[in-house]
Amino acid sequence: MVRWKKAAFSACALGLAVALLPPASAAARPAAAAGPAGVDWFAEEAAGFAKERGISEAEARERMSWQLVAPDLDERLQTDLGARFGSVWIDVRDGDRVKVGVTGQVDGPAQSIVKAAAQAVGLTRYDLVGVKRSAARLAADNDWLAEEVIRVNRGATVFLSAGLRPDLNAVQLGVPGKGELTTAQKDLVKAAQTRLGDGVVPAATSGGYRTFLGCDAPYCDAPLRGGVKINHPDVSCTSGFVAQSKVDSKKYIVTAGHCAMGNLGTWSSKNAALTPKAIGPVHHWIFDTYIGDMALIRISDTSVATGWDPRPWVMVTYSPQTNQNTTYHIAEDKMSLFGMRVCTTGMATRVTNCGIVIELGLTANLGGLTMRNLGRTTNCSKPGDSGAPMFASHVAYGILVGGVEDDCDTVYQGIRTAERELNVNILH
Repeated sequence: MVRWKKAAFSACALGLAVALLPPASAAARPAAAAGPAGVDWFAEEAAGFAKERGISEAEARERMSWQLVAPDLDERLQTDLGARFGSVWIDVRDGDRVKVGVTGQVDGPAQSIVKAAAQAVGLTRYDLVGVKRSAARLAADNDWLAEEVIRVNRGATVFLSAGLRPDLNAVQLGVPGKGELTTAQKDLVKAAQTRLGDGVVPAATSGGYRTFLGCDAPYCDAPLRGGVKINHPDVSCTSGFVAQSKVDSKKYIVTAGHCAMGNLGTWSSKNAALTPKAIGPVHHWIFDTYIGDMALIRISDTSVATGWDPRPWVMVTYSPQTNQNTTYHIAEDKMSLFGMRVCTTGMATRVTNCGIVIELGLTANLGGLTMRNLGRTTNCSKPGDSGAPMFASHVAYGILVGGVEDDCDTVYQGIRTAERELNVNILH
């Protein structure tokens, strides 16, 4: 579970000119990516990443380029390696290298398959690692443990969690450090160790995640974009990404489902002069154990002249980790990988901050409901950041749905699931 840490960043006033760090030469973008021509895809994040790692900006850009295509490699190898596929992850402790797990010995056939797939996606540096359990086995173990966690968390006051740790070739069982486990929860901890052996690793957690509703954050003039404050008479959250219906091409804002739940009326935002402007009503919301936490708010007026003129943009502020870009373009969406670096802009945290994905396929208590298939990161966030976009290098990865106050530990909903369940495409 995550606790929100108060970010030691200065608030960024929207509309003010900010001196950006001088950009290095742009790293090459894979040809398949869509987006505006002539864009330096790593300009906003490279300098901050370099400072975090203590490396040159050129080295940071190279590592970011690895991360950018690593999800494509994962998707390809699921088919190409078949039963021998043992996951793809980013190893933060080993220079952010891309690791490819292969069951059994790393033999010639496996090397040839991975080499061909890496060349196809444009990845030149990676490491093959022999693993005991395949990705399919890990997924099955995580499915079993998740269902058991859901069962024993019912009626409890502190909560177990479960998620994938491909870097450890295991599933992780989160056990709260404070509070008393029920008998059923204690029995599950023992049963998991008996059933999974070294395929399960224990980890201390806070015991559950809060959803985040709040107020007091930045606004933007039209066009409407992600990362700005959106309001309902009773709550405030953050806009995630602009999306378009797969059926009729209508435009929506994607945000967290718990924001919309019980708040179905018209949502609004404000311009830079703090003048309120209606966005539209909730079109659909989901807050469900097995589906996730996501919602669509209809953008009623999308015109350029009088409306919101929604664009595939995210607000990125100047911070210790990012350069300012109020028109940061989302070029595509992808699945997440363990160890990848992602950033977020929440209306309460106010400044963009970046973290590392530390758990996937997470089953954990979120706002009183044990929920499956979340991601977990080291990003900082606060109440009011719910719905915020999770992104990196102009790629959408998810929407922020919760955390624990006073610590940089955040949970998010994967964007691919949100697109599928809400029947929309993130606008590119």
